[in-house]
Amino acid sequence: MAGHGLSKSRLVAWKQCPKRLWLQIHRRNLIEVSGAVERGFQIGYEVGEVAQRLFPEGLLIGDDDDLSAALVATQAALAAHPEKPLFEATFQHDGVLVRADLLLPTPGGYRLVEVKASASVKPYHLADCAVQAWVLRQNGMALAAIELAHIDTAFVYQGNGNYHGLFHHAPLGVEVSSLMTQVPGWIQAARTTLAGDEPDIAPGAHCDDPFECPFKAHCNRAVVQPARPTYSLDVFTRMRASTKANLRSLGFEDACDVPEVHLHALQRRIQRVSQTGVAELTQEAAQTLAELPYPRYYLDFETINLAVPRWPSTSPYRTQVPFQWSCHTELASGQLDHAMFLDTSGNDPRRECAQSLVAALGSEGPVFVYSEGFEKGRINELAALFPDLAPALDAINPRIVDLLPLTRTSYCHPALRGSWSLKAVLPTIAPDLDYNGLLVGNGGDAQDAYREILHPETPVARKQALAEGLRDYCTLDTLGLVRLAWFLEGRQVWLFLPDSTATAATSPEIEQHPNPLIPRSVEILRVRCQESRTAAIVQPISFLQRHLKLGYSATLALADELERLRVMTRQKPAFTALRTD
Repeated sequence: MAGHGLSKSRLVAWKQCPKRLWLQIHRRNLIEVSGAVERGFQIGYEVGEVAQRLFPEGLLIGDDDDLSAALVATQAALAAHPEKPLFEATFQHDGVLVRADLLLPTPGGYRLVEVKASASVKPYHLADCAVQAWVLRQNGMALAAIELAHIDTAFVYQGNGNYHGLFHHAPLGVEVSSLMTQVPGWIQAARTTLAGDEPDIAPGAHCDDPFECPFKAHCNRAVVQPARPTYSLDVFTRMRASTKANLRSLGFEDACDVPEVHLHALQRRIQRVSQTGVAELTQEAAQTLAELPYPRYYLDFETINLAVPRWPSTSPYRTQVPFQWSCHTELASGQLDHAMFLDTSGNDPRRECAQSLVAALGSEGPVFVYSEGFEKGRINELAALFPDLAPALDAINPRIVDLLPLTRTSYCHPALRGSWSLKAVLPTIAPDLDYNGLLVGNGGDAQDAYREILHPETPVARKQALAEGLRDYCTLDTLGLVRLAWFLEGRQVWLFLPDSTATAATSPEIEQHPNPLIPRSVEILRVRCQESRTAAIVQPISFLQRHLKLGYSATLALADELERLRVMTRQKPAFTALRTD
């Protein structure tokens, strides 16, 4: 054997992009693995372990760190126990090494089974199986079948660790056999690649197909990106790809230049704010919100959909199990309370989730969400699962008010670039609500954190830190809904500055202020923000008026002095101009 050793994964890397294989061997220091890829690795490990447990009499070929020993152990197991399944059976031919996920004995030979966490057979799976089958047959192994075991999403877990039926075994013998003749050519081409200089291959669609390449960032650094307009055609939400292609063929690349005849009303509004740099807020949302009573509830779920179901009556990938919710309750204008559910025990969280949700939301008042299909779907699932709670749960959904269509109808900002996701909207209307620096910063992080909490080997201190990160993240999500509703209604919002809470009690400038209402105001504001768990104070002038029994002019002067002392500051949305109708 000459040159570098190859494996199934290396050949698959070469097939995706020869440059990827070359970098993988010669420049491993450039690898950058994203969180999504790491998540996929972990799911793959869990799925593989379950596949092995379905054959309790099987033998695991270990020696992950010594593949030479694994080769010897495989031959010994085949000789001593030809009747037993083998896991990670290791074979080599012509310098190509493979490890078979499952090697299952039958009277007519072995079933070679590749285990995948996907829910169907993917085109690249065929190459995976072809490389393995070719190596095994070169070793004289009689293969009765070549299969891919993938997750069957119709499986419903009944509990007690019984995962029989989790996998669908798809026969791939015919497809794989036609590819096996190409394997020697792949091997030769991969070795030629490794023996030469770094291939000159430009980034393209192959960088993410079938996997996200860990060298994508490295390759893109060397690419000089063509000049793009500030607002490309991609800012036009709901514009068909064929329409964009037609506009480009007509010479239009800048969204600001497209003739209005090609745009519908929403796209024309996006174009207008892109051209002027002026955000727009209409009164439709404010009129709708003004008619809604108190108390008002602001709700957000965090859920997990596992490849390997953990709790009874759940299906892989299909069942969204709610493990956390956050709810800010606005008892009266600007008067907030907060409740939360988070289960980190590892037990099925759904019943306690449902019970606590019913208790928190009461029986009256609008329930605000962002993109109602998700929350309504979870509530419907909980109602179907727990008939005794169904009447109370079913009564929640008619109360739900979706802030997404209200926002899309009434608000447009050039920085949104055609997206009305909450993460896009919030920085433009409440820039003080910052997800940066949080341990859990988005929904993917939340699922990763919960998986890590459930893992039995996660240290207690790490679990506690992750749980606190989940609390911070979900709380910020529902506080964001509150601030969005206030913004759409046109309410005045001031921020009680964080450092003032720590310095108010000891600041001579505040304590010894000639106006005795200043230290009193600071304490009133501090208590209000502690109780509502937010630094935002809606309509602070009227709030201070009520508590201090002052006239409007006197309270306005007091607020100005509090701002000078940096106790409060007016919220400054992240735009320089706002047009309202």
